[in-house]
Amino acid sequence: MNIELAALADYAAVTADGKLIVAGVFDALIVAGLPASQPMMYLALRISGDAAETGRHELEIRLVDPDGKPVIPSLKGGIELPPTPADGTAASAQFVMGMANVAFAAQGPHAFDILIDERYELSVSVVVRLAPPSSAD
Repeated sequence: MNIELAALADYAAVTADGKLIVAGVFDALIVAGLPASQPMMYLALRISGDAAETGRHELEIRLVDPDGKPVIPSLKGGIELPPTPADGTAASAQFVMGMANVAFAAQGPHAFDILIDERYELSVSVVVRLAPPSSAD
């Protein structure tokens, strides 16, 4: 299995004909104070594989803080990799997960660890930063 695209965004969706729409990609959250809540964010994935990898696979997403502690409970689900096309190219599938009101208690690098069939594949990083204090003139 190969994760061809992994992004955090303000919005993501998969169209009826299988196109992945991703808007507002980010890798940092600038917050006024901690704890801070992100009203809405999406994790978008494009996964591909060869003929031997077609079928259903278990997907697990873990969001961890800078110390490796879970921020939210692990999110588990399945993804279906369709049969390989007749032209011999790799099969691919899109996955989008929306998350509302995720609370971040610490600043620093956080990671969305992505596991497929209980095997670590990739991490998508997001850094939580405190906004600089505003200067009063």
